[in-house]
Amino acid sequence: MFLIRSAFWLALLVAILPSDPREQARLYQTASQALHHAATFCDRNGSLCQEAEVHFAAFKVKLAVGARMAADLVNERLTGSSPRLAVPSDGPLPAADTLSPADRLPAWRGGPRTQL
Repeated sequence: MFLIRSAFWLALLVAILPSDPREQARLYQTASQALHHAATFCDRNGSLCQEAEVHFAAFKVKLAVGARMAADLVNERLTGSSPRLAVPSDGPLPAADTLSPADRLPAWRGGPRTQL
């Protein structure tokens, strides 16, 4: 099925290409200008590219964290081991068990008590 779809789109692309040599030259020139325009975008818009670099750096960090989480989940499922915890650089993790004994008591779930 993949080959049939690929052949269809390739045939459609070939069908819409011009056959006239002048039209082919015009298409080539237009594609060349578009490529040059895209390649020199940061030369024309320096501040926008600098801001995009900052956002892309944050995106890469988030992507790395997500990939590490996915790898840990897959590793946990395949090996049955617990995932490793990332310890922040500013100190150890807080204690995991912060409930007091009063917090552990179950809440009353019945209605008001009545005397019989």
